[in-house]
Amino acid sequence: MQPTVTRAGAIMTGVALAGQGLVMAIRSFLPAVAILAAAVPAHADGERSERWYDSSRVESGREVYARNCAICHGARGEAASDWRTKDADGMFPPPPLNGSAHTWHHPFGILARQIKFGAPEGAGKMPAFQGALTDEEIIDVIAWFQSLWPDEIYARWWEIQQRASRQ
Repeated sequence: MQPTVTRAGAIMTGVALAGQGLVMAIRSFLPAVAILAAAVPAHADGERSERWYDSSRVESGREVYARNCAICHGARGEAASDWRTKDADGMFPPPPLNGSAHTWHHPFGILARQIKFGAPEGAGKMPAFQGALTDEEIIDVIAWFQSLWPDEIYARWWEIQQRASRQ
C-alpha cells in the first residue's frame, strides 16, 4: 500500500530539510512546488488564471495570522513604516507582508521555511513557529497574506515561483 501524501506534507517535507542548507532546502521543495503548481489552473498560453489557494485557506490563514503574526507584522500585514531601518539591536523590524515590501520576492519554499524555522541567526527576529503551527496552518497563513497582494505583485511572485520550481 502506498503512503498517502497530503499537499501540506509534501510542501513541508522540503522545509524539514532546511537545516542541510538553504540550497538543499529549496531543491527539496521541487516535488512540493510541482504539487502546488499543479493546483493552479492555467490558460492555454501558460498564464495563471487564478491564485493557488481557495477562500477556505484564506479564512483559516486570517485567523491563524491574527493569533500569531499580527502582533509583529500588523493586523493587515502592513508592519511598521520604518521596516528598512535597523533597530538598536542591529536587526531589521518585521517587514510588511501585504505586497508593499520584499516578501513577494521569495518563492513558497522560502516563505514556509521562514515561518517554520524563523530567521537565520543574526538575520532578524522572526521566531520559529515549528511546533506552534501545523504545516497546514503555515500554508494557510501564506495564502492569507498573499490574498492581500495586488494582482500585479502576485503575478510577479508567480513568475519567481515558476523559476524556482525549474531549478
